[in-house]
Amino acid sequence: MPSFVANTFGQPAASLGFVGFVKFPTLNSGNGGTVRATSCDIRLSQDISKPDVVDSRYDKTVWQLGPKIVEGSISFPAIFDRGGANTIAEDLFDKACNRDGVGKLAELPIDVKYTSSNAAFQYQKNIVDTFSFSVAQSDVVTISIGVIGAGRITMSDSTEPLGIDNVRIVTWNDAIVEIDLKSNVEGQGNGIIGGESIRSFDMTLANNAQRFYTLNGSLTPQDIAPTIREITGTVVVMGRIPMLAEHAEENEKTCFDESKIKFGYAVQSSSGCGASFDRTLPNCVFEIEELELTNELFETTVNYHSLPAASVENDDLCLS
Repeated sequence: MPSFVANTFGQPAASLGFVGFVKFPTLNSGNGGTVRATSCDIRLSQDISKPDVVDSRYDKTVWQLGPKIVEGSISFPAIFDRGGANTIAEDLFDKACNRDGVGKLAELPIDVKYTSSNAAFQYQKNIVDTFSFSVAQSDVVTISIGVIGAGRITMSDSTEPLGIDNVRIVTWNDAIVEIDLKSNVEGQGNGIIGGESIRSFDMTLANNAQRFYTLNGSLTPQDIAPTIREITGTVVVMGRIPMLAEHAEENEKTCFDESKIKFGYAVQSSSGCGASFDRTLPNCVFEIEELELTNELFETTVNYHSLPAASVENDDLCLS
């Protein structure tokens, strides 16, 4: 029998992506901050433009460098964990939500190995600019984040994660979605709407971060700062819920709204799974429902906005 010879086709060899990974090395959740990613497009980019000048030539003769941009998104299914530790989804939500006394977000590095040793980088000084949570009937709970960073360095393969345990993905039966309608206006819809009426739910927290450049001798930003936060989302309900519709139609009669939406997930049995995740969006304002004639299942769509600041009941969006 001939002995096995690796890479018999010579160089260069085909590089496959399944050996790659996405990891948040400063987070302790999951397997050392490793994400079971379905997509990751974080990258360093730079525009090169060729402005028009008058110099007696038919061709472009000058070119101009743009700023170096680090940005991208990561999507992954929410998962449970062994032993009840925090999940990566919860930790990343906290990174997107918690600000310091001057409104800044905590920075964190991200290790991305795309394939072989010459395509592995650590993206540095990143902030979580957007965090999205979505779930639909018969589907998984999906988490997506958008990040903005300041640079990257080449990373050694020695940092790759070890000991990735098998674990169950969070599915729609584990999801928690509950709407608590509250109004002081007589006749306006009030009460609890549970998940049994909801077909799908999503929310997006956007920090609307901006890059700020100075004459610091570098093409990278001097600072990346979040601006005013915006929280929006959509609820699709089976049929029509008059209580929710009436609540939105009577918005003109109110001067504040204390309605809440609780969302997240928790294991529904004592199977040994751990790491539930739940948060409450306070001060939710609902738009008038969207209706559409159809031969299929009749559904209504309701968009909402959460305004956490100065919550009447002191709800802290960033706390479970």
